Amino acid sequence: MPAPKTDPVPAMKLIKRLSRSMLPVAAGLFLTACNPSQKPIENTATFKARLSEYRLFKSMGTSLVPQTGVQAIEIASPLFTDYAEKQRLLKLPEGTQMSLNGNGLPTFPDGAIIAKTFYYSNTKAGKRQIIETRLLILERKKWSAATYRWNAEQTEAYLLKDGAVVPVYLVDRAGSIRPIEYKIPAQNDCSSCHRSGDELMPIGPKARNLNITVHAGGKSRNQLTYLMDRGLLAKSATGTISFFPDYQDTSIPVPLRARAYLEMNCAHCHQPGGIAAGTSLNLSYPVPYKETGIGFNKQNIMIRMSTMGEYHMPKIGTTINDDEGIRLVKEYINSLDSPNR
Repeated sequence: MPAPKTDPVPAMKLIKRLSRSMLPVAAGLFLTACNPSQKPIENTATFKARLSEYRLFKSMGTSLVPQTGVQAIEIASPLFTDYAEKQRLLKLPEGTQMSLNGNGLPTFPDGAIIAKTFYYSNTKAGKRQIIETRLLILERKKWSAATYRWNAEQTEAYLLKDGAVVPVYLVDRAGSIRPIEYKIPAQNDCSSCHRSGDELMPIGPKARNLNITVHAGGKSRNQLTYLMDRGLLAKSATGTISFFPDYQDTSIPVPLRARAYLEMNCAHCHQPGGIAAGTSLNLSYPVPYKETGIGFNKQNIMIRMSTMGEYHMPKIGTTINDDEGIRLVKEYINSLDSPNR
């Protein structure tokens, strides 16, 4: 089925018609994608009022240079957030290390801080615009999450609880100005994406997503090995850690890229411990295709990705469509009907 183009009304009618005609488990995908019985997870850590108090940067400003002892990290495939760029930082208490735990999340020491800053380099004003920094802090073996909004002067960021809308005028690749009403999530929204059962958990820095080549120390090297050499990750063999596809790398087969895209943008909810655990979709990358529910829900997926408004997916973090991501997933879904599959 072709994705809806510009008029959302027919799409809404189609969604409602499909939801009535589907089996109950599929209807749940439409009508109860977010489980109302799951309450937001309360923070156990107390967050500071100003981001500068965490000493993540050498100075608070648009340069975003990490403080000594704070490590920039990269991942193979990122989350799409209205075309924002992201800087990821890791700060561990002095003398502590992470340790590998298979392909999943490393085991982090108490006191670990993961920071992700969202910004736009190409704006109408001709300069970088930093929007927000999100923190995950591990205290007493539990993760807590908070968001800090950067001020207009770009000199400080302040703890935000209720969310906010920030206007951005992005200059896209074609040189056109694209207005974006960027939404910073409220504190309670953090558990919508970071929920794993009754706990908050990081999403991006799984070992397989960190297992990439980075340019560090003046040369290209494997990031896991580099983190070990820096003393941030305990020494261990990395040969069994799988490589996660970069969904933006067109040299990689479409099915692998599309599954990576769905993992990073959808599986935080659509997996057994997520907020959409009761639906007919499990979009975690390691899950075999026949167990994902993708084939059964392929029309639903395209409609919800392509149509903004109440039924749009992902529910949080996007206010505009990811045109490239939609094309990728559409190509993948169309290939599922191929007799050669």
